[in-house]
Amino acid sequence: MTLEFAQGPAVGDLWMRGRLKRPAFAAARRPLLALRAGGSEPAPRSHGPIRIGLLVPFQGADAIWGPSCQYSAVLAAAEMNEKGGILGRQIELLAADAGGSPEAVVERARDLVERQGANALIGVHLSSVRVALAKAFSGRVPYVFAPLFEGGNDGEAVFTIGEVPERQFAGPVSHLMQHHAAKRWFLVGNDYVWPRSSHGWVRQFVLENGGEIVGEEYVGIGQETDHIVDQVEAAAPDIVFQSLVGSECVPFNRMFAERGLAQRILRLSGAVEENTLMAIGEENTENLFCAAGYFSALKTPENQRFLKRYRDAFGVTAPVQGVLSEACYEGLRFFGALASRAQSLDLTALANAFEGLTFESARGLTTVRNGVAAGPTYLARADGTEFEILRAFND
Repeated sequence: MTLEFAQGPAVGDLWMRGRLKRPAFAAARRPLLALRAGGSEPAPRSHGPIRIGLLVPFQGADAIWGPSCQYSAVLAAAEMNEKGGILGRQIELLAADAGGSPEAVVERARDLVERQGANALIGVHLSSVRVALAKAFSGRVPYVFAPLFEGGNDGEAVFTIGEVPERQFAGPVSHLMQHHAAKRWFLVGNDYVWPRSSHGWVRQFVLENGGEIVGEEYVGIGQETDHIVDQVEAAAPDIVFQSLVGSECVPFNRMFAERGLAQRILRLSGAVEENTLMAIGEENTENLFCAAGYFSALKTPENQRFLKRYRDAFGVTAPVQGVLSEACYEGLRFFGALASRAQSLDLTALANAFEGLTFESARGLTTVRNGVAAGPTYLARADGTEFEILRAFND
């Protein structure tokens, strides 16, 4: 697959051609960047374009937001190229599927680095894949893991910039406990590192604040969740905290609503983004809340400019943006700012430039403090297939 991107006839126009899961646009003459998967010759790492390996999912549960990630990454790279790229070098995006088993993703990433000459990797994918990639590429190339995650990545040679549980959930959980009488909690998640670690933090926080955990269940990716809905109904909690990923959210939440549970039991998720919300269906989203660092409904000047550029570039039928795909945009902007501060792509120089770095994205300015990217988070409620932001929580 090769996707080419070109400057349109008007200033700021970005047109696209190639094979996508969404309608493509006609291409013009002057290419800004190319996104390739396979078939490229290695390029020198010290001059010419900076090649960034983009790792987003196109199979598995998290593939539901893969196209949105791809589009936002292209926009970020095109914007950066218009301003000189990274360290004066234009950006070229190389794509590999980050869905499937961690071992398979490592091999695809290895092809990007060893055969296609990727200077860096930027990923929005499952944490289980992150752990495998960090181990495989430690000390070899810079690797940015952009989305929300469970934290505790000490020892991993990876730049993480997403929300950790304390930042993502402290405010929203407190709000629901205080203002919605959410005292009895049932925790539901997929069986891998992000849900289990996140639940460990939420469990402790709820107990410390006078709440009760009345159930906790995990299910493998791709397995049915009917029995968990049965357990939730029997436990009769005030709220279900769910760490189901991507399309795994869809059958659970549909069945939850079809049983009539949505009318009397709240739901809070840290991973239901806009694509997933549409798949769940507006008739199934009553009393469904989400905690995240970004929603497309944000009315900030930064997000309004981002969405305008996005729609101007790709049209109103382009995939909707959400917290995970915006993280892909943010990952490129972060890496550009990091390299600029370090004035190098050397791993040691980049690591030394990480602490205290401030970078711009669609959600505004973010600053790295004590190894964690800090910024506001939000509690939103589903309103049909869109989100209504209820409250912001600042660090």
